[in-house]
Amino acid sequence: MRNKVLWRMTATVMAALVSFEMPAVTAMASEAGRAIEVPEEVREISEELGSRYSICPELIQAVCFKESSFRPDAVSDDCIGIMQVSERWHKDRMERLGVTELTDIRGNMTVGVDYLAELFNEYEDAGAALMKYNGDSRLGKLIDGTGDLSEYADEVLALSAELERRNGK
Repeated sequence: MRNKVLWRMTATVMAALVSFEMPAVTAMASEAGRAIEVPEEVREISEELGSRYSICPELIQAVCFKESSFRPDAVSDDCIGIMQVSERWHKDRMERLGVTELTDIRGNMTVGVDYLAELFNEYEDAGAALMKYNGDSRLGKLIDGTGDLSEYADEVLALSAELERRNGK
């Protein structure tokens, strides 16, 4: 099942890369004219969690950037940390994973990636999983074929593809 998820994720990322013009990808992959630099701690944790959950590390990094610009102290409504995890919705997951502090980079990423893995297994499509992760109410239209990927999912997939390209993948 994990290989199938990886294949679907790769296919979705490649489709997103092909569908974007390079200037759009480059614009998303830069901040104030500079290439996005993934903090070393985020890179190490994403590689470890990516291996454990069979998720591309660059996709994890792209979610972290999109959700918080790599800020572990980011807060939006009740979502906290680098992957914007809501304790209200993920309390059981936090307990199962032994995470007590969502501003801790490793703890937050562990909860976020565990949730992403669950979504990838459920939807078998990276775009759909990302839409669900982001709470997009249009997911049903994507699944029934009457809608498109959200801007959020498109941007995360394009950024992930750019990070992969920069890493020689």
